[in-house]
Amino acid sequence: MDDAADKGHKFDFDDWAELYRRDPAAFEARRQAVLALEIAKAGPVAAPARHSLRKLDQLLEGKSDEERVRQSMIWMVASMRQLSEKLTRLGDAVDEMQARASRAGSLGIPRR
Repeated sequence: MDDAADKGHKFDFDDWAELYRRDPAAFEARRQAVLALEIAKAGPVAAPARHSLRKLDQLLEGKSDEERVRQSMIWMVASMRQLSEKLTRLGDAVDEMQARASRAGSLGIPRR
C-alpha cells in the first residue's frame, strides 16, 4: 500500500484527466482546493509555498494549456536547481564539520 492510500486517499490520475477533459473549470477548482488543503496541513512553515503558488497562479491566469505547462516546467526546474544548490551547501557544511571533528579528535580534544 502506498503512502497516499495509508492516509485514506489515493490520487487517481484517470479521474483527474477525465474531469479535465469533461470540465476544465471544475478540474481547476478541485486542483486549487486540494492544494489549499495540503498547504494548510503544513501550517505556518508553508508560507513560502503559499506565496509561490499564488504567484504561479497569477502568472498562468488566462494562458493556454501549452503555456501553462511550459511555465510550470520552467518553475519546477528552477526549484530543483535551488534545492540542488542547498543540498550541495549542506553537504559541504557536513564535510567541514566532520573535518573539524577529525582534527579535534587527533589533537586529543574530547568530543561533546
